[in-house]
Parts: sequence; C-alpha cells; structure tokens
Amino acid sequence: MQEFYDILGWILIVYAILYTSSKLYFTVVSIIQIKVYSKLYPHIATAEELERYAGENDHKLPIISIIIPAYNEEPNITDSVLSCLRQTYSLTEVVVCSDGGTDGTLERLVEDFHMFEVEDTFEHSQTITHKPVRRYYKSASYPNLVVIDKENGGKADAQNAAISIASGEILTLMDADSILESNALVHLASIFERDPEVVGIGTPIGVVNDSVVGADGIEGSSFPKSFWARVQVLEYLRSFLLGRMAMQKFKGLMLVSGAFGVYQKWIVDAVGGFEIGSMAEDMDLDCKVWRFVNDNKLKFKIKYVPEVFCWSQVPDSFSNLVVQRDRWSRGLTQTMWKNRKVFFNPRYKSLGLFSYPYYVFFEWLTPFIEILGILVLPLATYHGVIDFSLILKVLIVYYVVGLVLNVVTITVEASSGGHYKDSKVLAKLVTVALIEPFFYHWVNSFLYVYGNLRMIVLRERGWGKMERKEFDHGPPEEVVEGQAA
Repeated sequence: MQEFYDILGWILIVYAILYTSSKLYFTVVSIIQIKVYSKLYPHIATAEELERYAGENDHKLPIISIIIPAYNEEPNITDSVLSCLRQTYSLTEVVVCSDGGTDGTLERLVEDFHMFEVEDTFEHSQTITHKPVRRYYKSASYPNLVVIDKENGGKADAQNAAISIASGEILTLMDADSILESNALVHLASIFERDPEVVGIGTPIGVVNDSVVGADGIEGSSFPKSFWARVQVLEYLRSFLLGRMAMQKFKGLMLVSGAFGVYQKWIVDAVGGFEIGSMAEDMDLDCKVWRFVNDNKLKFKIKYVPEVFCWSQVPDSFSNLVVQRDRWSRGLTQTMWKNRKVFFNPRYKSLGLFSYPYYVFFEWLTPFIEILGILVLPLATYHGVIDFSLILKVLIVYYVVGLVLNVVTITVEASSGGHYKDSKVLAKLVTVALIEPFFYHWVNSFLYVYGNLRMIVLRERGWGKMERKEFDHGPPEEVVEGQAA
C-alpha cells in the first residue's frame, strides 16, 4: 500500500508542476502575442480605414451576416438584436432563429420590429441541414432583419437554419443574451481585409451582468454584484487573455467562444455547419474547421484578438453555475472523444501534436487529477505515507501561481485600455483574485467531475435550464422605425 501511495503521490505532484509550468509559459507567450497584436492594430479600426484596406485589395467590402439562435430569450432578445442593428459597419444582415421556444420570444420580435411573414425565396446552403422551418419573417422597419420560426432542434440546429439562408460572406455567431459593441464588425472586418489567411476570429467575452446597456454597447465599467458573476469576470479575462491568445501562436486555437465568433462563410459551409446534438457546438465547429484545413493542406488560421466586443450574461447564482459547468464538462468530453483520431496524429500538425494533447492532459484531465489528489493525499498523509509538509508546499505553489496569473490578468486588462479601468472596480477584482485560487478553482473542478459522472452514469445529454435576467438599459427606449441607432 505504501508503494502505491508513493507512486500516486509523486504522479500528482509532477502533474501539478507540469500544469502550473504550462500556465506560466502560456502567460509569457500571451503577453508577447498581445504586444505583437497591439503593434499591428494600435487602435480600433474606423470605417474610413476599412474602406482603404478594401481599396488596396481591389475588391468590395463583404456583407456580414449576424446569426442569433434564440430559445426562450424573451427578456433580452430586443436589446440583443438592436445592438446588432446599430453596427457602424453598414453591410450587415441579422438573422434570428427562434428555435421552437415556449415563451414569447417570437411574439416579442414580431411586435418590436414590425415583422411580417414572407415566402421562402431564400437561397439555401446545399451542405447544411436542420429541422423544418415553419415560417420566415422580414421587418417593415429594418430591411436587413430576418426572423426564422422553426421546430425545436437545439442551438446547433437553430444556427444551421440561420446560416443556411445567410447571404453574407462572413458569419458572426452570437448568443441571444449578448450585447454587441457598435464598432465590433468594422474592426473585425478590417482584420479579414488585412490578413487573407484568417478564416475565423475569436475575442474575449465581457460579463454583462448588472451593466448598463446603451446605444453603443456597454456603458462604463460596471461590475457584477453577485460573487459568482464577479469571479467569472476574472475567469473569463484570464482564460481569454492568457490562454487563447497563446494558443493561436501554435495554429491550434480549438475554442472560439459560442457566445461570439466570426468566420468566413465558405469554410462553415465546407464543414457542414454545426454538429446537431453537440453540447459544445463552438469547440466542435473549430475542430471541424482545423481538420478540414489540415486534410486539404490549406494555409488558413483562426485568429484571436484581445479586445472585448461582445458582452454576455453569466450565471450569477450557484445553481445556474452548476447547470452551465455540467453541460460544459459533458461537451468537452463529447468533443474530445469525437475527435480522438487527432490525438498525437502528425497528419494534423500542431493541432494533433500539441493543441489537442494539451487540451486532453491539461484541460479535460486536470479536474479529475485535482479531485483525486484532494481525496487521496489526505489519506496518504493520515497513514504517514506522504509528508504533510510536502503537500502543503505543493498547495502553496498552486495558490501562488494562480494568484500570479490573476494579478497578471488584471494588469494586462488595466494597461491595455480594457473596460475595467476604474480604481474601485480594479480593487474588487484584486479581492476576487485573492479568493479564486483556493476556492472557486476547486469548486469548478468538482463541477466538471460532477458533469462527467452524470454523462457516464446517468447518460445525461440535455442542456439544462438557466434563468435569464433582463438587461439593465436605463430609461425605456422604443424601437424607432427605420433607424438602427
């Protein structure tokens, strides 16, 4: 028994060292990537600059289709759609797919945007399938707004239905509980214009909870009131700024957030759109795109930018957090298993030899190792097999590394002109940074293990239900006919 505890204990300690070292390495790489990006794009692009880039490339600017799947999103659907209609990039269309919900989402859209039913005269994609559509609507106030009413098929199916009729060359995929900054598409379109190898773009997601929604997006730097939402502000900033910024260097960025991602439409068509039934449809799509690029020996890439252009609701209660992380954990496992042939497969280059194995060992496996350590190491200490001081030192190192990553995240956010610049808000973020490594991190690990156990033991495949709260957008604002701002 002692030999077993010795081996297991050292495996856990070595794993902890490798895990923390990888996080520190990615932090350094991310900071370098942010500096490189800031030199190339020192400010948010203007419409005039975008026109100049298009002129230099000798072609017209593309239409951008904003895709919004909506299931029971009545409280916020109007604000979300308005934020898309108010884009300073003029060549846009907005396609909302009401996925057979049970609330008044469709009725709200019809009433607020003066929708009327139309015949199906749309040109449909030949590679993307979805469940039957009941009706199509267009807006009397906004010629570039289309609403689809279809049978319930899930988020991926709703996205496919909207993508199938989208006329844009570029697709912007956005959740219905999100707000888009008015300058988002101008800047992102400029990246496509300046770098023809880019087929997809990801950005950090801001936390909209308790923020005031204005005409141009989020006003000021409001900070959530709930502890659970506050800690996710830091979690999101860290994972986006110090994780995904680094992964793009290795051409292996496997996750563009489902809350907001931008793709060339041709490549989404080429891979058949989203996978129906996937619980991590965003990661699944990125894996399909990378496999297509490698299988066809194409020189394309998915790029990550550090600016926040989209703000989304996060769980502000523990019960909602459980529902979300339960699904995320099952979705990660589902996607890892589905794409298992990529694992250490040299055919897929950096994706197969680096990115995918990293996700397996240090994203998917980490919660299981951590929870195993919490259960086993105290027993080993109790039986005198492992010295308690050694475990304490490992935990202290774990905490210090987590704290350093959090402080670096806050520093990068504050120094790069991010939304959280107010000294009081930064002080609250620092407080959260002190608590997160020894509390929230472990809660998150437990929830990921819990979700996987539910999938393995109970065969759970559902999404679960999360409560939505209405955006705070100050005094009521009516939809003004014929205007997007």
